[in-house]
Amino acid sequence: MKKWSDLKGEGCMVSGMMSLYDAKKNGVFHVVSAPDIALLESLGLRNGTRILVQSHYSFGGPVLLRVENAFTIAIGKDIAIQIMVEEVAD
Repeated sequence: MKKWSDLKGEGCMVSGMMSLYDAKKNGVFHVVSAPDIALLESLGLRNGTRILVQSHYSFGGPVLLRVENAFTIAIGKDIAIQIMVEEVAD
């Protein structure tokens, strides 16, 4: 199995986790790990945050998501592939 650090932009699922970029539309997830980027932290996107993936834009475009049912943000592919999420069971 490839290590997450070896993927360099490829989609990945590791033991129930996946990148935010690979998360399905209209799915509810919680963040398992996120890069240490001050802007993400200020938007509330940190470990344990609950998110709803609203849309994926084509051709490597951003992922549109709702954070903690409070506000909607767009995250670019380059960052979205670094954010690992796990689907929340209904």
